[in-house]
Amino acid sequence: MYLITEICLSLIGLLIYLIIKYPDRSIATRSRPDINGNKGYPLIGNLISVLNNDVVLLMHCTLMEYGPVSTYTIPVLGRQITVNSPELLEHVMKRTIFSKIVYDVLGDGIFNADGEMWKFQRRLASHLFRGQNFRDVICVVFEEETKILINILQEAAKKGDVIDLQDIFFRFTLDSFGKITFETDFGSLTNPNEPVQFAEAFDFVQTMIDKRFINPIWPITELLTKDGAKMRYSCKYLSNYAYNIVKKRRDNEGSLKNNDILSMFMNAEINDENGNMRKLSDKELRDIVLNLLIAGRDTTAQAISWMMYNIMVHPDVEEKLIKEANSSENLIPSYDEIKKFKYAHAVFHETLRLHPSVPKNNKLCIKDDVLPNGIPIHAGEWVSWSSWAMGRDERIWGKDAQKFIPDRFLENERPNQYKFNSFNCGPRICLGQNFATVEALTVATTILKQFKFELLPGQKSPPDFAQSITLRMKNPLLVKVHFRQ
Repeated sequence: MYLITEICLSLIGLLIYLIIKYPDRSIATRSRPDINGNKGYPLIGNLISVLNNDVVLLMHCTLMEYGPVSTYTIPVLGRQITVNSPELLEHVMKRTIFSKIVYDVLGDGIFNADGEMWKFQRRLASHLFRGQNFRDVICVVFEEETKILINILQEAAKKGDVIDLQDIFFRFTLDSFGKITFETDFGSLTNPNEPVQFAEAFDFVQTMIDKRFINPIWPITELLTKDGAKMRYSCKYLSNYAYNIVKKRRDNEGSLKNNDILSMFMNAEINDENGNMRKLSDKELRDIVLNLLIAGRDTTAQAISWMMYNIMVHPDVEEKLIKEANSSENLIPSYDEIKKFKYAHAVFHETLRLHPSVPKNNKLCIKDDVLPNGIPIHAGEWVSWSSWAMGRDERIWGKDAQKFIPDRFLENERPNQYKFNSFNCGPRICLGQNFATVEALTVATTILKQFKFELLPGQKSPPDFAQSITLRMKNPLLVKVHFRQ
C-alpha cells in the first residue's frame, strides 16, 4: 500500500513539474516568447485548436492576427512556425525537406526525395516538358481527350443532365497524364458514370496523409481504426497498380515506342552509395509513378475546377474570356494560340492565387538556422507556410487581395515566384507549370466556346475544400450544361 502511495505521489509531482515547465505549450518543446501566437494548454499545446479547425484556415487567421511569423505547438510533432512573407519563404525554400508522414505513399519520389535522388528525378522529368514534346505528344493527347469531353458535355446539354464538373476534370487529367507519361489509358473519361477505384483510393490516401500532420499518434490510431485499415488497403492497391504499370512496361519493352517519361527512368542510371552506376529498382520506379500521378492528375484538375467556378460567378470575366477564345477559328485552340491568350492566362493565375492546388506546406529544420528577420529556427522545429493564406494577405496583394480580379495579372508583370508561389518556388518550383497551364486553358477555352455552365442552386459559394494535401472541393461541383448561342 505504501509503495502504491509513493508511486502516485511521484506521478503527481512529475505532472505538476511538467505543467509548470510547459504551461502553454506541448511537452518537449522549447519556449519561444520571441514569436507571437495563440497560447496553448499545458502539455498538449494547441492540439485542440488544430483538431477542431482546418489547418489552412487556422494558419490564415493566426497570421492575420499576429503578423508574418506566428507559432503553435502539437504533441510529438513539436513546434510549428508559420511564415507569411515572400522574403522569409525565399529563405526557407533553399533548405531541405524529408517527411516520414508521407513515406508509405510517396516513398522516395520527387515530392519526398532529397539530395542526389531528387536531382536525378527532376533532371529526367524535365525532358517531358520540353517544347517540341508539347506539339508532338502532349497537345495531341490533350486534343484527343478534349474531344471525348466535348461529347460528354453535348450529351449532358441535350438531356438536361446535372453533372459534376470536378469529377469530369479529374477523369480528364488522369487519362491525359496516363497516356502522356506511361502510355497507359485509365479509360475513366470514356466511362464517366463508373467509379474509378484508383482515383477513389488516391483521394482517400491524401485525406489520411493530411490528418497525419495534425495527429501526433497517427501510427497508433491507424492500427486501431477502420480508416487505418482502409489506408493500408488503399496504399497497397495504389502500390500494386504502380508496380503493374512498371511490370507491363518491362514485359513489353520490345513492342512499345518507349519514348515516354517512364521509359526514360527505366533506361537511366544513377550512382549508388559506392559510386557505381545502376538502374532504378521496381520500388523506385513505383515511387516515381505515384508522385507523377499526384502532380499530373490532382493539381491540374483542381485548378480547372476552381477556375470554372470563378468564371461562372463572374459573368464579366466569362464574357472577356469567351471573346478571346473565339479569336481562334479552331474547335480546339492550338498550342500557339493558347500561348497568346493573355486574358485566359490571367484568369488561370488569379484562380491559383486564391485557390492554390497545394494550399500548405512545411519543412523540418535539421540544424539551427536564422530567418532574414533575425528570428532563430532551432533544429527539430517545423517551418510551414500557406499559399492559400498568402494569396489572401492584404499586406502582400493590397486591399483587394480577397477579390477575384484577373486584370491584376495584366496590369503588372507577373509577380516573383515567392510572392505568387502557387507553383511552389525556389529549387522545387513546379516543372510542369507550363504543362498544367496549357492543359487547363485548352480545356477551359474549348468548352466555354461551345457551352454555357450554370451552377446548380443551393450549393455553397465559394465551395468548401476537403481535408487533403491538395485543394480538392469538398462536395461535387454540380452544373447544368447549355449549348452556347
